[in-house]
Amino acid sequence: MIMFITFFPHFYDECSPREASAMEKIKQFLGPSVVLGGTASLYAVGLVSAMTSLLFVLGLYISGIVPENAYFPRAWYRQNIFMSLYSLYCSENVGYTYLRSLLHQRQAVPHSDYRHGVRLLSGEQVTPSPFPPHISEGSEFHRRGGGTVDLRVLGEMCRAGRYTGVVVVPVPVLRDNYAYFILSCKTGCCAVVDPADPALVLYMLQVVRHLMRIDFVITDILTTHKHWDHAGGNKELLDMSVASGENSCPLLSRELNIYGSVIDKPHACNKLFNGGDELTVADGGVKVTALGSPGHTQGSAMFLVGDAFPKDGEAQRLALFTGDSIFCGGCGALFEVGSVDDILKTIDLFNDSNTWRHPVTNVRMHTDDILLYVGHEYTSACMDMILYYHGPGLLHETQAEFAASDYYNNVLKAKEEAKQLRNSRIGDGIYAQVPHDGMEGKVLHLPPCTVPSTLSAERKVNILLSLKRDVLVGLRDQEFSSMTLQKIIYSSKERQNLS
Repeated sequence: MIMFITFFPHFYDECSPREASAMEKIKQFLGPSVVLGGTASLYAVGLVSAMTSLLFVLGLYISGIVPENAYFPRAWYRQNIFMSLYSLYCSENVGYTYLRSLLHQRQAVPHSDYRHGVRLLSGEQVTPSPFPPHISEGSEFHRRGGGTVDLRVLGEMCRAGRYTGVVVVPVPVLRDNYAYFILSCKTGCCAVVDPADPALVLYMLQVVRHLMRIDFVITDILTTHKHWDHAGGNKELLDMSVASGENSCPLLSRELNIYGSVIDKPHACNKLFNGGDELTVADGGVKVTALGSPGHTQGSAMFLVGDAFPKDGEAQRLALFTGDSIFCGGCGALFEVGSVDDILKTIDLFNDSNTWRHPVTNVRMHTDDILLYVGHEYTSACMDMILYYHGPGLLHETQAEFAASDYYNNVLKAKEEAKQLRNSRIGDGIYAQVPHDGMEGKVLHLPPCTVPSTLSAERKVNILLSLKRDVLVGLRDQEFSSMTLQKIIYSSKERQNLS
């Protein structure tokens, strides 16, 4: 979803969160003063009429264009129509038909290099890395989750029956979204998460099939929430699946299952679930637990995924597909947060060790073996936002402030690692080998994706998961807006000391 709302405080709130309440009260009138003063000046010099000035101010007010921020009183936002505009965005008649293609324009090529994010959910690294040693051995990112995977070599092993587990492949779509393939090498079937751009998703499936020489078929779609940059491709893929029966080698199953939460009811979903439900996808090869995570939308869900056929003695990992609930370092805009308890639900899920049990073996997984695959390539922006609020300062005396200092250092390190990763571009000639409009003969040098993260990494740097639970519990009896809650989450120095 549109990330600028997540970062409103960065642009509009230049004051320290510790300002005295008197200063806060004064500050909230700066916005109206600037608006009124500016229009009055234009009127005074004769550039606009009094009526035009009045209509401009009224239009600015009722439109909801001005995002909620500390420079306008809260009363300014009570009667504007932002939520009405948001409802239109979510609607089928306006949002799906018109706004979807306008706000979420499709791209001819992936925005990032997917190869850096390919991981196995079963077994140790079974293939050499597709990257040179200075890349594959030089960073913690490329070693996490058992290490990167060469899909060509993996395909050879799968065809020989030497690997029958599950592999996750990121699919960069739109401007900065991620869809994901969850491939079962045992069944030859595939589930896909949030395939908002069907054309690019199906092309990338052809790339995977070409590399692995296995004709994977999409049998299931997992939809994290209702926004069009996640659910906007469901209907197209459903329509294509019906027509695919005439194809001797279809990319889509004719019996395509499209999953979404019963609360959100994302577009074209024919299988609805509740939080906590267990699903089986990819023709039985993949087990999924749906986890409710309200806030970004009331029905936002995360999917905890594991191999349905784990072998005794074989290392296992779980993949968590978070949508817009959690990003690498950050969290999604709280468009539909109903109360602090909505956010606490997500925090409690992450803090409960029972959440991280393997869906088949019931074994509690180590936090290093929980791979987080998020909905957007927002890692650098999230780290910048955190550092804006948690810059270096003098030594502090309280334990909470020491924890905040450690937190800053953890985030600074993560930001530098993400920067180095995004700058380590390695050409990929596969796009020249698999026919696709506009990419014939091209070798693409794309910035590497920064997924997956891990649960252990996010507990150290994530702005929500590192927050002490008591901070939000203390807000239960207070009135607040979603923007105020977002600011508290980002600015609070009360951080768990997990360095």
